[in-house]
Amino acid sequence: MLLNTSQLKELYNRYDKKNSSLISIPFSAISDEPLKFYKWYAALFQIELNVKAFADVDSKQIIIYKGTKMKYYATILIPYENREAYIDAVNEINQIVSSNGCIILFVCNIPYNLVSYLSIEAKQNEGQLIENIIKKYDLRKESSLGINELFMEFCNRKFNMANIPPGCSKADITQIFSDTYFFCSKSDLTKKGYNFNTHIRRKKVFISYCHANKELVYEITEALEYSGIDLWIDKKDISVGSHLLESILAGIEESDFAILFLSHATLSSNYGQLELKTIMSALTNKKKGWYIVKIDDVDVNNIMPSLGDYKYYDLSNGNKTELIKDIINAINAQNQTAIFDITNQL
Repeated sequence: MLLNTSQLKELYNRYDKKNSSLISIPFSAISDEPLKFYKWYAALFQIELNVKAFADVDSKQIIIYKGTKMKYYATILIPYENREAYIDAVNEINQIVSSNGCIILFVCNIPYNLVSYLSIEAKQNEGQLIENIIKKYDLRKESSLGINELFMEFCNRKFNMANIPPGCSKADITQIFSDTYFFCSKSDLTKKGYNFNTHIRRKKVFISYCHANKELVYEITEALEYSGIDLWIDKKDISVGSHLLESILAGIEESDFAILFLSHATLSSNYGQLELKTIMSALTNKKKGWYIVKIDDVDVNNIMPSLGDYKYYDLSNGNKTELIKDIINAINAQNQTAIFDITNQL
């Protein structure tokens, strides 16, 4: 049953709440036809009454945006996972916007794209006050989206939508947020016992070596990676064009443990010794552990005084299989210590 202009106006006026920028007309107030026909009714409202109208099949309503003649427009990003932190700001903005303006919350509850926006239309003199609140709460404006674009996405079923009436209380806004967001916030999950502050991972192991020994070192490190050890090594972690020393220091920063391969090649390389001193200084300052491997019969004290005071594995008198097992045991011991420390914090 098609409605004529007077019937459309009657429905419009019946459901028009004067202090709201939106009108919601239940499908049941129009007819009992199949859902697909209500897109035609929305089109009729648009054509006959010159308004923006959409058929929301989820809520079974025709949503009409009455529009405003405001001079200030803004769209603010509301992070889905931390939306409670923005309620005070929304409340302050709402106290400024007059009954002729509008504030609409658009929430995308699609699991792969959880996002939300607050669309604001206000008088020009209210705009500066709103801008002050935006600065006060360090809110992020989204210039690429306005109310027209958000309504179009709403029509595509991307967003759920809620009008925030002028002058409503903070408790009302809190309830609107609760009703419009389908999934828990981080705050809700934290109250239920979920912990977002732990980042458990394997220890990252920094590899220091002289390139003259790379074939031997690569053979050992490939065996370590095959065993599931997370390594930082220049051949895969330093990009072409990167500053070597800066990259090495960054590698030490993100690593928890270091394996230092020392040989006569290290002793004869000025750069190798400089790099080693830099690495040892950084490891000491960051209080990170290390494992020394002496590849040949070099005197490690000649490379760096007192280096021989530390325990090291003498590969010249041992074998690679035993070395790899010993390194894995040392790293696993570090991992177990980290897990024990975290367990004690729970």
